Amino acid sequence: MISGHAGIYALYSKDRLYNVGLASNLMGRLNTHLKDRHRGAWDKFNVYLTPTNDHIKELESLILRIARPKGNRVSGKFAGSTDLYRTLNNALSTFDADHRARLLGGHVADNRRKAKAKKYLGARALAGVREKSIRLRAEFKGIKYRALLRPDGTILFQRHAYDSPSAAGRVVIERSCNGWTFWKFQNKDKEWVPLSNMRKSSMKK
Repeated sequence: MISGHAGIYALYSKDRLYNVGLASNLMGRLNTHLKDRHRGAWDKFNVYLTPTNDHIKELESLILRIARPKGNRVSGKFAGSTDLYRTLNNALSTFDADHRARLLGGHVADNRRKAKAKKYLGARALAGVREKSIRLRAEFKGIKYRALLRPDGTILFQRHAYDSPSAAGRVVIERSCNGWTFWKFQNKDKEWVPLSNMRKSSMKK
């Protein structure tokens, strides 16, 4: 049943996982492991047939990373993968700084908002300015559109998050757009004013 088929195989020694691998010919690979350095080290095996070889390498690498069989010398690689450690570290640092600013309030919170506005400029320039999402609206060719400015500075429009008001506005008008004037929010006087007013206010604090 497995002759000529590709897939992932798992070798076991007394019900404990010993080795994992991939093969374009499972039968041939298992026969090889009866004679190579793995000879006598395993007594059972499982095979998992795959209809194509498109992602078989990624499947093997994933299993190796999770199970870490002692009979494997390598941990596997993912084609085109990226180490997200630095990205996660930066995200946690940002989260900690925002949280500390909210707890301390006052000039610490104001300085944090001002620093983030200068850092992000167009993209997420309003991150941390508001603790809750606020409603936005816009009008184009007689049709009114609604969106949300979220606490992280992204614009939620039609169930998609955009890093800048201009990116969200471009979806509506299907060309370049100045999102800071396109989208409006309600100020303290309940007037609908351009979103750029909020950015200017956050940078002055």
